[in-house]
Amino acid sequence: MNLKLLVCIALISVTSCAEGRHPADLIIYNGPIFSANDKHDFYRTIVISDGIIIAAGSDDLLEKYKADQTINLEGRLALPGFNDAHTHLRGRPDRWINLSETKSITALQNLVRQKAEALGPGAWITGYGWSEDRLEDGRKPSRLDLDAVAPNNPVFLTREGGHSGVANSLALEIAALSAASPNPDGGVLERFDDGALSGIIRERRDLINRHIPDGNPAEIKADLEQRLGDQFRLGITSLTDASTSISDYREIWSAVYEQSRSPLPRATVQINSGFGNLSAADAFAQLTEFGLQTGDGDEQLKVGPLKVFVDGGFTGPAAWTREPYKDDPDYFGSLSVSLDELAVLADEAHEAGWQLGFHTIGDAAIEETVDIFSRILERAPRVDHRHYLNHFTVMPTGPTMKLMADHGIGIIQQPNFTYSLEGRYTAYLSGPRLAHNNSIATPIGYGIKMAFSSDIIPMGPLVGVYAAVTRKGESGTVYSPEERIGVLEALRMYTAGGAYFTFEDHKKGQISLGMMADIVILDRDITGTRPKQILDAQVDITILNGEVVYERGVD
Repeated sequence: MNLKLLVCIALISVTSCAEGRHPADLIIYNGPIFSANDKHDFYRTIVISDGIIIAAGSDDLLEKYKADQTINLEGRLALPGFNDAHTHLRGRPDRWINLSETKSITALQNLVRQKAEALGPGAWITGYGWSEDRLEDGRKPSRLDLDAVAPNNPVFLTREGGHSGVANSLALEIAALSAASPNPDGGVLERFDDGALSGIIRERRDLINRHIPDGNPAEIKADLEQRLGDQFRLGITSLTDASTSISDYREIWSAVYEQSRSPLPRATVQINSGFGNLSAADAFAQLTEFGLQTGDGDEQLKVGPLKVFVDGGFTGPAAWTREPYKDDPDYFGSLSVSLDELAVLADEAHEAGWQLGFHTIGDAAIEETVDIFSRILERAPRVDHRHYLNHFTVMPTGPTMKLMADHGIGIIQQPNFTYSLEGRYTAYLSGPRLAHNNSIATPIGYGIKMAFSSDIIPMGPLVGVYAAVTRKGESGTVYSPEERIGVLEALRMYTAGGAYFTFEDHKKGQISLGMMADIVILDRDITGTRPKQILDAQVDITILNGEVVYERGVD
């Protein structure tokens, strides 16, 4: 039993008994309150003291406890705070533009023009979030579009998803890229019909990024702190950042969590050792020099798994698949690393006690990575390793899924991709590969552990819950309805699931005695039979450690 809970129970037994009700800090009542435990229990009332849940049950608890603060749900749904098990949060410098709401190339150009005017000639302009699926022009932006509004500033704008970007002519010139440049290993330089570069670079964004100067550390830390705080508006109380460098963990993340005077979500950070640009030996040397490994840290900030990008993604596209892409019989995507080197790094990291959480999107990447993990685990078994694959877009073969289940290899899945990346999947996949994109029920049926996450497209967990329950794309098309799961299981995947993969399922992710009081309250009960209610729902209140950290409509 949790030590804090024992202390709370002891205090209750000796104080305030004369008044007939035991003291507490917060009571949430008049449910429904979803536990997210494996029995899917519901409660009407929960009692919180010192950041810990000390009672859960019926409204009769109101006769046994009194609290400094109470919240009447009045039929609203309370559940554990969402745990986004794979997201990407970065502090951004002033040169950065948010492009996630742009609906046309003209709108994108206007934002770039305004930034160029604000920064002056010569300054880099960067941004994130455009998607050709949302642009009314029906095409990707090109270097010519950017040249027209910022000819004297190098510009590089990353597509939603992070697997491609568009550069203007000046940025390409600085990077020494021209029509004569061959496609780089693991990437593609897209071209116009005459062979000239269009400015679109798939996967190998490092060709441009290496020339962009570092942002001001103070700007970056302030912006990261703001972005972390914004997660409470989405009901997210815990998250795993899916790839950060050792230096950024030390200099940015640690500094933000040490210095912030505002509450922040509990964060686990996957460490990217630079493998791919470094050999396995050099990457492991970086990990050894780091001096920390999976689990080090505290309840607010800790080191998570080792991260490796095994292949690309579908926003590039460059996911490595067994069968060729739709309408392109010669293209299978690509590996991002050497499989032999990957096996060496995975083996050394496993032996050293690291958890492994590798990016694998195409079925070829999934199957090869599972083979590597399985060989390691057969040679050097480790109890409760909780290794997993980030993404599981193209469903692999049954034998691969059985191998995963047999060896305890899990999945961090993004069900929201079925909804928001529908256009990319229909462009590049067909048949069963399209129907079973981001499969859920099938791998669960094999006994594979799974948690849900957003990966940043879009950030809100409720979109992922909706897609898991309906299997609908944004168009309304249903993809492989047999992959659907129920809403309670989907909510559990987005709460208890994430806690499992950070080895914290004994203390968070459920509403149960002794658990951390990290709770989200929605404006309605979404556990009924109308899935549209899930998309329409709003986060009313977010609670971290028993304290309200966000309330809708309250600044």
